[in-house]
Amino acid sequence: MQRTIVEGINELIKEVCSEAKVNKENIYEITIAANCTMMHFLLGIDATPIGKSPYAPIFVKAKNILAKDLGIKAAKGARVYCLPSVSSYIGADIVAGAYVCELHKTKENVLFIDIGTNGEIVLSKGGKLLSCSCAAGPALEGMNISSGMRAAEGAIEDVVIAEKGIELKVIGAEEPVGICGSGILAVVKELLRTGIVKKDGAFIKKETLEESDYRYDLIQLNGKKREFILTTTPKQLLITQGDIRQVQLAKGAILSGFHALLKQAGIEMNELYKVMIAGQFGAHLPADSLVGTGILPDEVRDKLIYVGNSSKTGAYMALMSLKARQEMEALAGKMDYMELGASEGYEKLFSQCLIFGDK
Repeated sequence: MQRTIVEGINELIKEVCSEAKVNKENIYEITIAANCTMMHFLLGIDATPIGKSPYAPIFVKAKNILAKDLGIKAAKGARVYCLPSVSSYIGADIVAGAYVCELHKTKENVLFIDIGTNGEIVLSKGGKLLSCSCAAGPALEGMNISSGMRAAEGAIEDVVIAEKGIELKVIGAEEPVGICGSGILAVVKELLRTGIVKKDGAFIKKETLEESDYRYDLIQLNGKKREFILTTTPKQLLITQGDIRQVQLAKGAILSGFHALLKQAGIEMNELYKVMIAGQFGAHLPADSLVGTGILPDEVRDKLIYVGNSSKTGAYMALMSLKARQEMEALAGKMDYMELGASEGYEKLFSQCLIFGDK
């Protein structure tokens, strides 16, 4: 794994140097902001403890090592600075994001959410930081979905269901070949809005609809299973009951983490000043989809702020500033971590958050 990661880094260095017309021998500093597991892999350190109770990583502190010791091709004496983590599931990418968004400096109650396979959430209560990680799964990135794909040309990224038909927005204006994460959220939002999917996540029974109902022809039976016909051109793309369940699990994970942090900190929903959505993927999830599926409560719709790839921005700052590195290390040391599974009443909370429509 380490060799594969280093080869990937070297390839990126080669590409960037070619574009910038810079020799790699002129690269003296490299900064890396990644999750805790990837940091272990990069440094060739056993990551097995991260996946076993009590889920304790070998290290979380920042590392500053010679690039040549990792096999990274740069200048002689070049160094690699790996930003600090907090725990097994709150990595350097989240520390970097929290720093960029100045969560440690705010006097307000601010929530920071990085939405992805592992959804990380940080709550700042007047500058005091509490974090958790929720296993959202890959559905929101288009994986584990029957017609799922990454966000590339031909991927459906938005859906509107109306009586006159289904409107699809496809990346690159190509013919649709699959559906990406933003698309699957959009279609689930629409299925809920039109009543094709109920709040418990189940499709309505086709036999309960009049044949004149526009929704009747949008549902097909595959044996005893009901499926939604997204499109038949150029090939049939379906949304299955299993797809809905994958989104439901992601929703339950993120929303329960949201509520658990607020409860732990003693903060009411109306006391939140803003909610920051971070990450390359999160930037493509509109408020209508996040709230329409109940991933986030309707009360925060007008408080959402998209901060983009804050992890990368944090890595830039650490590259250029020794002070930024020192402050990130201090921030990581002060951020508390909450293990959701061990918190009282979490299983009940998670079950409640599986229901579509905010809790």
